[in-house]
Parts: sequence; structure tokens; C-alpha cells
Amino acid sequence: MPLSGIRVIDLGRVIAGPLGPMLLGDMGADVIKVETGKGDMLRQQAPSFSPGMGGYFTTANRNKRSLHVDLHHPGGDRLLRALMASADVLVENFRPGIFDTMGFTDDVLARDFPHLVVARLSAFGDVGPMGHRSGVDQLVQGYSGLMAITGSAETGPVRSGVAISDVLGGLCNTIGILAALMEKKANGRGQVVRTSLLEATMSMLTVQAGKYFASGQDPVAEGNHHPAIAPYGLFETSDGQIQIMVSRNEDFHLFADFCGRSEWKDDERFANGATRSINKDAMRAVVAKAMVEKSTADWLAWLIENDIPHGPVLSIQQAFDSEQAKALGMTVEMTAGDGTEIKSPRFPWRFNRTPAQVRRPPPVVGEHTEEILAELGLGDDPEVRAALLKLVE
Repeated sequence: MPLSGIRVIDLGRVIAGPLGPMLLGDMGADVIKVETGKGDMLRQQAPSFSPGMGGYFTTANRNKRSLHVDLHHPGGDRLLRALMASADVLVENFRPGIFDTMGFTDDVLARDFPHLVVARLSAFGDVGPMGHRSGVDQLVQGYSGLMAITGSAETGPVRSGVAISDVLGGLCNTIGILAALMEKKANGRGQVVRTSLLEATMSMLTVQAGKYFASGQDPVAEGNHHPAIAPYGLFETSDGQIQIMVSRNEDFHLFADFCGRSEWKDDERFANGATRSINKDAMRAVVAKAMVEKSTADWLAWLIENDIPHGPVLSIQQAFDSEQAKALGMTVEMTAGDGTEIKSPRFPWRFNRTPAQVRRPPPVVGEHTEEILAELGLGDDPEVRAALLKLVE
């Protein structure tokens, strides 16, 4: 597997922190999840497969081993340092400054663990007026501008349907880790890699940020329509809904004829992609009137015949039950150490020589503590053992 032989220490919590280590684990890394207290807080978040196996938790914690320890105990600190000495990567998403107060400033990391890639993920970054604030996904969606362009004029700002800032933060964190591991091959030295949910979200504003920088206009929510291309969005049919994208001029001319609106081809407002973008509101309005005159089946037959991008809006259940998702194998099934049967979305890539694999289900709290201590030669160390935690049923 691509990352076989790489060890990752996961101090992450909730979604953004643990997501990156899970993806590294999917690619073959040995990921050790260090849990304190009662374990990751998402273990108890409903709905659950079983106690300690919350649905949210299982989506970010497969392919990991769990170590349960009190990091504030001297033995816990000693154990963490032993783990760091044995590892290639450490991931933490404490509030900025917390890891420093635990004795792990950048200077200490460079001195004591020069080989280690340390990924430090926060909500708003560690500089500026927001730098040391705690934060969560929806707050970052609001602060980044994302909520302002999501929804419509009628709804006002709307949060994304998933914790998108958490997910983007975890993905960007992973990219930074992989780049630092590549650089480490050249000189054997690790480094600190910082990112935040805010940086990840704002960097992905793409066309909307481009529109702002190029025009000076502050983008607004466009509902279920593209901010520039028209017609491109969700439209009602006579018996349902369908999404279409008609961007090329030759496709637009065919579309106009099928709609029974050949006059669109001679309308200066709709002469090309640029003018249709400028007049997108008018374009959407006339297309909406034409679309409801035919059934979804009629539209699908014509769109498929002419190879014009289109698609339905599926529910989560429909998406995972779709033939395309089944062909891609998007659902993975696992059995946890306590016997719990778990389903989860699979990893997002397919390597043709070194395929990613689900080697381990999400762990039970502390499931691998003794195994890990033995590997580190600390199984009989009284100070370390005094720092171990056990859940009280």
C-alpha cells in the first residue's frame, strides 16, 4: 500500500482532526488514535450503531488502533513522547496554544523530534484577531463567506448540508502532510504544517472568489443555479425535477429547438455563453417555462441522445442504493472489535497497483492499548501503566 511503514499519531477530535489520519490509514499508514477521558466525543453522538460507536465517529475513524491514556499524567506524557519518537506524523487539532502548553512548541518539536511531521489544524488559524479562538464547522462556514453564497435570495444564508469546512480542513491537512512526507525524503527532517478550517474553506471558494476579485462585485446566493453559466441548474418538469447544463453554443441551439423556442437562437441576449451569463436571470426564466412543458422521461431521453450533461437530485439513501454507487463500491461493511456491524462510505480513490483497503474497523476505546505498549517496550512500566484509562461501564 502507498503508505505502508508510515506511523501516524492521531490526537484529533470530532471530524476535521481524525479525518486526515483515517485517509492516511486507508492508504496503509499505521494510525494510533490517542484517546483521553471517555474517548472521542463523537463516540456518543446519536445515532449510534452501538454504545461508543456513533455514526459520526465511524465515518472518520476506520483503519486506526486506539490507545486510552491520561495525557496530563506524567506517565501519559512519557508515553506520548515515546509514540512521537516512533512515528513519522502527528496530527492535532487542539485550540491554538494548547499543544504548546503541553510542552510541544515548534522549537521543542524541532529539537526533540526533528524527524516528525506535525500537522496542526485549527478553526481560524493561529495568527490574527481570531487566531486563538475555538470554532466549529458552521461558524467557519459563516465567517468564510460560504453561507452567504449558499441558499437563495428567498432563504437567506444556508449552511451546507454536510460539515463541509470540517471535511475541507481534514482534506487540506492530509495534502499538507503528504507534501511534507515527500519533502522529508530529501533530507530526513520533518516540519510543522499548519492549516485551518477557515483557510481550507476560503481557498476553495474558486469561481466565486474569482468573480469577486475580477469584478469587485460581492457574489450572492444563486440557489440551485450556477453563478455564471446559464442554463445550468435545477429545473421543474411536468412531473418532477432535473438538473441540466447547456453551455456550448451548438448544444444551446439544439436545446432551443427541442424546447420549441427557436427564437432563442436569434436573441442577442442568448447569442453565446458570455451573453447568456450576463442575462442569466432572463435565461433561467424562459428555460423554466419551457422545461415544465415536457415530462422528466422526455427530457432524459433527449438529453441522453444528445450527450448533454444532466442528472437527478437523489436522497442519501437513493445515492448509496444507486447502480453507479454500487458499481463503485461506495459502501464498506466492517465488524468492530465488540461485534458491532458498521457501514460507512469508502475511501475516495482507486489505485490500480496498491489499492487502499479497510484493514481495521473503527476501534473500541483503548482496544489496542496493551498491543501498542508492548511494541514500545513499555508494557511493564509502572508510571506509564498508572496513566492508562479504562472506561467504567
